[in-house]
Amino acid sequence: MPREERSAMGDEGIEAGPVVVAANWYAFRPGETIRHERVRSQCYLWVVDGRGEVRSAGASVPLRSGMVLTLPWDHDIEYVADSRSPFRLGTVHVVPRHSHTVPVVPRVAHVPEDPLLEDPARSAGPPPPLRVTSPLVGDTASDASRRIADLGRYVVQRYCESSYDESVFRALGELMVAESEALRCGHTATRGIPAAVDVMTDYVRSHLRSPLRVAEIADVGGCSAATAERLFSRHLGSSVAAWVRSARLREAATLLSTTSLRVGEVARAVGFADQLYFSRVFRATYGVPPSAYASSALRP
Repeated sequence: MPREERSAMGDEGIEAGPVVVAANWYAFRPGETIRHERVRSQCYLWVVDGRGEVRSAGASVPLRSGMVLTLPWDHDIEYVADSRSPFRLGTVHVVPRHSHTVPVVPRVAHVPEDPLLEDPARSAGPPPPLRVTSPLVGDTASDASRRIADLGRYVVQRYCESSYDESVFRALGELMVAESEALRCGHTATRGIPAAVDVMTDYVRSHLRSPLRVAEIADVGGCSAATAERLFSRHLGSSVAAWVRSARLREAATLLSTTSLRVGEVARAVGFADQLYFSRVFRATYGVPPSAYASSALRP
């Protein structure tokens, strides 16, 4: 079938489907408040760290590190950051149904008079693919919430680091919708990962600035160093040391994207004493030096 005919029909004849139109990080200032009266998206947000409150549809949801919030299509929202420990958020905006015959504009409609607010190519249905009609909150201790946050991090990274590929972000939109439904339905089936592994990885995430020896991590999980290595290899696909380094680099990427910290400050904050070594490892992982990765232009 010619490309033009496939484009007119959409994917396998489907006229419309979910697509990611925006994704980003945002670090709030102490006490900062941002309000949008109308946001034409299904919004997913998760708290990287800090605290704050989100108000929408008459509901007020206190948020802390590790929490995930899903907001329905065509929502209002007010962000209120804590005055002492303001939250840093990751956000992904999905149009639940976007026509396959109209090119996607990679922008979330939220500014008054934006023509995208009334774009007929964008809608929630019918029938609505997402049945969430009010704010839905979860915690990354649950599988569904953890998957939303993990997937969201990848979506933000892909959105910010490369040119917009509509086919990719349609696929990612489908995944975000599926995970939202799992969260709504309370699907929290076990991932088959032992509780000891979760305890150890949570400990690592909260102690990235520290040296973190394998024996120390194993002790937190109530096992020997050899058992910890076996558990990490079997369930996470890496050694303890390799997983710790990956966790440090992921947090470094977040800090570079959401704060004004200098490269050396970020390196120390995630446990690298040698800035040059940190820069070399970061570049090997992300393809760019940390100074180039940092950006202050990302907004929710």
